[in-house]
Amino acid sequence: MCRQTFCPGWQKGVGGSGIFGIGMSKRFGISVLVCWLALGAVLPGANSGLAAQTSGFGLKLGPSLGFQKWGGGSQRDPLLKGHIAAFMDSESSDGKNIVYGQLGYHIKGGALKFSFFYDVNGNRYPGATYGMEFHNLSLELGFKRFLRLARWKPYYAFGLRGEYTMGTHFEVFQEMEEWTRKWNYGISLRLGSEFSLRKLVLAGVELNIAPDLSKQVYVPASIRRLDPWTGQPLPGYEQSTVNTTIELSLYIRFLRLVVYED
Repeated sequence: MCRQTFCPGWQKGVGGSGIFGIGMSKRFGISVLVCWLALGAVLPGANSGLAAQTSGFGLKLGPSLGFQKWGGGSQRDPLLKGHIAAFMDSESSDGKNIVYGQLGYHIKGGALKFSFFYDVNGNRYPGATYGMEFHNLSLELGFKRFLRLARWKPYYAFGLRGEYTMGTHFEVFQEMEEWTRKWNYGISLRLGSEFSLRKLVLAGVELNIAPDLSKQVYVPASIRRLDPWTGQPLPGYEQSTVNTTIELSLYIRFLRLVVYED
């Protein structure tokens, strides 16, 4: 473990907001409402006057690179993990526009790399990398547009995410785990391309840049901290972190064609 001077303790006190905050809940609710309103505006236009309707579903997975920005502008080292997601979608009549929904499991966070460190007795040890992981369940609603329809079909996509943190794994700064916020939200910016494997089976590759718009960890300034050497309470200061994840996915997509008859 890192030297104690890197790991100040935190102590809940009067005036703390706890894990959940009223403002946080309102912002998350608003983001979900915007998702549904956006889909409601897109779907009628996409499906009007169709002779046939194509929908799809599939699975995607791949590696993830997590980044953290802490209050005050400090950065953590990248955290290499993975993700998996299932999705459903619906195409417009010309096949260029798609609205989609996606449910996924993502490991987000950051890491700290030490070239060496000392224990409380002054003994020096070789360095290592320590992760700060958030295991999140993510629901995303969004819009995808193909740039051209050919053997390879490049596209871009934009989505709105709501996330629930199912668990955490901190190898350093464990005292921060209790200040993890369970509900978070953000956006996803996607670039990719897909190609046909069979008549109704497609495969693709996708790059996703997913910054959060909410704070995954938040410790109010009113919360006192403990001196790691004396154990005495010290004045607190605000601590927070925002996650950004870059994901590379391989996916398979199965199509379902519905023909409407007069």
